[in-house]
Amino acid sequence: MTASPPAISIILPCHNLAAEIGAAIASLTTQDFTDFEALVIDDGSTDDSLTAIRQAIADDPRFRVIRQPHQGLSAARNTGIEAARAAVIGFLDGDDQFAPGFLSAHYNALIQSGADWTACAVTLVWPDGRRVDHPAIHGAKLENDRARWIDLTDAREIARLFPSAWNKLYRRDFIETTRFIPGALYEDHPFFWTLACKSGRIRYLPQPLYDYRRGRAGQITDRADRAIFQQLDRLREVARIARASPLRHTDQGLSQLATRLIHERLEPPAPDDLKTGFVTEAAHLMAEAGLVWDRAGTQDIAPTPAPRLDPRMRLSTLILAPPGTDAGPTLQALDAQQLPVWERHVLTTGQAIDALLTREDTQSGQWIAVLRAGDCPAPDWALRCLEAGHADQADGVIASARHDSGVQQLNAASMPPTQLHAAPDPAMLVLRRSALHELPDDLRRLPDLVAALYLSALLHSVTRIGPDPALTLAARPVIPLLTLARSLAEAPATLCPLPPSARAAAFAHLAQIHMACAPTRLRRLRIALMAGLARRRAGLPPPVCGPEIGPILHACLGGRRV
Repeated sequence: MTASPPAISIILPCHNLAAEIGAAIASLTTQDFTDFEALVIDDGSTDDSLTAIRQAIADDPRFRVIRQPHQGLSAARNTGIEAARAAVIGFLDGDDQFAPGFLSAHYNALIQSGADWTACAVTLVWPDGRRVDHPAIHGAKLENDRARWIDLTDAREIARLFPSAWNKLYRRDFIETTRFIPGALYEDHPFFWTLACKSGRIRYLPQPLYDYRRGRAGQITDRADRAIFQQLDRLREVARIARASPLRHTDQGLSQLATRLIHERLEPPAPDDLKTGFVTEAAHLMAEAGLVWDRAGTQDIAPTPAPRLDPRMRLSTLILAPPGTDAGPTLQALDAQQLPVWERHVLTTGQAIDALLTREDTQSGQWIAVLRAGDCPAPDWALRCLEAGHADQADGVIASARHDSGVQQLNAASMPPTQLHAAPDPAMLVLRRSALHELPDDLRRLPDLVAALYLSALLHSVTRIGPDPALTLAARPVIPLLTLARSLAEAPATLCPLPPSARAAAFAHLAQIHMACAPTRLRRLRIALMAGLARRRAGLPPPVCGPEIGPILHACLGGRRV
């Protein structure tokens, strides 16, 4: 009489894991759910793995050992699937362990919810004994909550999940004929995406029920050789799978997946020529597949390769360094950027807008910024600006800045509503190249501070990053307040779409910067009086002042508070 099949079949591949396989088997024998069979696939081990397997199993009848010539992890798992007798299947890698309640929690969730498959959070276990719980969802926080459904009709949600075979439980009739690609590395990805594309959802358990061992010598995730190029083959296969399905946001999900996987393959130390070659091939893949660099809002992906992978992440910089000025600090700040600057040019001119409009056709970056010698962008300046610009599909980005004396140049909380999209200095603008073609040539004739205000007002769409300053501005050439006031008052609407009230508010803000940079109280009072006179002579209306305008300047300008 044939024994009835068990409730669960666990497939446990092993190749040369004599030191680890015993603990993996022990994590099965101590499960509080006992109705399972374990298929231990000895994939041609040449060490003492087989002896360690037999010692760990002892006389437990739930275990079967299947030996085969070495064919790789994919083939070992496929062998296990074919030999499994249960209606539910799970995988355990030979150097990992199940938490004691793994089988019971997953099986109960699977049966009670009617799910095709389940997934759980994991614990990352490092060689030094450190244990870090992880939700197995990129960009998510670990939550000790109830089981829930995760929607898999959106490719972005699929890309966030760990694609690993081992922190999941599957119905056998859901797997059907899906198999791992024989001989392939990073084999989990096509298997996972094939199932995700046909399931529509997965039941997720927020408890960390799987111990995933990291840092073991020989792990595929830590490879630093030509094997990493196979990751690109898996990405191509996943792209074909996803685009043949009715998933939503497919391109965005694939872009986020590619960004993360390329980062993971570049993370282990490796020779520079290997990494250079890998990034070059990855860039070809992204271009041919129509993918872009997209961190999906997470902070754990290094932006270093982004400009080489995606032309949209290329920033050209112009550094204005007239004779007698030192561009060294600015160049050093650009060298320290988290997102590498694509190219930089040191110019002897002192006029920012003129340099920008003259040289924009010679730049290869899709974004352009113009700085003055001595300006020091924060290390995340380029990254914040380009990510914000792409997220909002903006023509330009205004980066909050401060003067080297500590004066805040732009603060999102204090600027009047009419002034929210104006930058009072060209260095605060990071512009999309395509937006410069439509700008009027008359901007060259204006003082840089006024031209920057007009330029940001002329763009079709502008986003801002702040209030934390993204760069520190060096001292600027002094422009007479009357010149600023007249430039703001007299510009035609075609050049400056700001209404008179906004122009007056912009002048008040520029005057306040002048005041704040003055070394003495007497000098500040003089600037306030001159500003009030300049406003009247230029014909600007009394401004509506926000809290960034001090009481002395407010009184001299004859303004009113918001």
